[in-house]
Amino acid sequence: MNSVIEDITATKKRIIIEASAIEIEGEIQKALTEVRDRTRIPGFRQGKAPMSLVEKRFRKDAENNVLEKLIPQYYKDAVKAADLTPLLPPVIESQDYKTKGSLRMVCAVEVRPRVADLVYEGLPVNEINVELADDEVQNQLNRLAMSKAVYSPVSDRPVEMDDLVVLDYSSSADDEPKKDQFIKVGSEAFPESFYTNIIGKGKGDTVEANAEFPAEHLNAQYSGKSVNFQITIKDIKALQLPPIDDEFAKDVGFDGLEELREHIKKTLLQMRKDKALKAEKGEMIKTLADKYQFDLPETALKQEIESIVHHARELDAYKDTSEDDIKAKFKEDAERNVKIMVLLDIIGEKEAVKVTEEDMKERLISMAYSSSMAPEALLQYYNTQEGALESLRYSLFREKVVDAIYAKAAVVKKEATQ
Repeated sequence: MNSVIEDITATKKRIIIEASAIEIEGEIQKALTEVRDRTRIPGFRQGKAPMSLVEKRFRKDAENNVLEKLIPQYYKDAVKAADLTPLLPPVIESQDYKTKGSLRMVCAVEVRPRVADLVYEGLPVNEINVELADDEVQNQLNRLAMSKAVYSPVSDRPVEMDDLVVLDYSSSADDEPKKDQFIKVGSEAFPESFYTNIIGKGKGDTVEANAEFPAEHLNAQYSGKSVNFQITIKDIKALQLPPIDDEFAKDVGFDGLEELREHIKKTLLQMRKDKALKAEKGEMIKTLADKYQFDLPETALKQEIESIVHHARELDAYKDTSEDDIKAKFKEDAERNVKIMVLLDIIGEKEAVKVTEEDMKERLISMAYSSSMAPEALLQYYNTQEGALESLRYSLFREKVVDAIYAKAAVVKKEATQ
């Protein structure tokens, strides 16, 4: 077999494969011999039928089977000999074979561009300082206490913001009166003007309120309407926060308040460090991409642009923007994304980065924990989505490559601010 590579573009090649009639026919004769050896033909012992009869009956099938085996192998050998990395399956432009003749096949394939003098060691990275103010820990404690708060009835004061009130009301937009409605004062269930008339009133009071509801309000029956309400306050419940003390800490699984504070501090710091590290790595990879200029694979770039347009369409900010305008706005982002894909793939091969089944298992367990799903259910979901597991595997591959580059980066430490 001989192969010739022609340049269509820097990232698209034409591969011409030729195999002689002697080579092809030799493989076909081997296949026919195997057929004769395993097939019983009436009138002959197994393996003893005349080759002419075997060929007459099985020639066409043997040719098809041989070509189905040889063509992928020839293509693989041609790609390997030319040191090409295909990004997509080849497109067959022509294939010519006649019985007992030679084979000639022409195909086109998009390949990964070559990057000359690629150096990724010692990339500059500016360390991001991570700090935590004392009030951030207290704010987290307050939020935790809020999650443990309960509403208790009050009888000695009027309605205040954030109270839970029990109301009976009728309105100009309802066919029937509403009874025993639990409503948090200040929530988005009603406009501010509704609550203004309730605040300061006591249990048993009856008030009138006019409320202007915006279009597409979550109470669909009131959307875009001006509604008059007749309201009776039946009960008032105030939010009771538990005291933040050692007993509170024990209730949430800690020996005391100081241990809980320390746990919150460590957790917040780790979250902030993780975020900073992600930002450092992102800037590092952007620096790497900006160092090199090379032709980008057309199909990969087209797919990236289409993906960006699709996601932009899901955002309100771009719902009225034309596709051409979205493409123009994010053209540089798409090009950088594809460039990064190419660079990470090349570096991943140089660093021999592999994603093991254990890596996949750990990530699925972590994702399942974060989404409160059983790992088995998440795996089943991924198995039912075409390409989902391979996409996850590639994401892990990219993360590991970035980690490998970061491990060789020149991190510039910053002094903490006083």
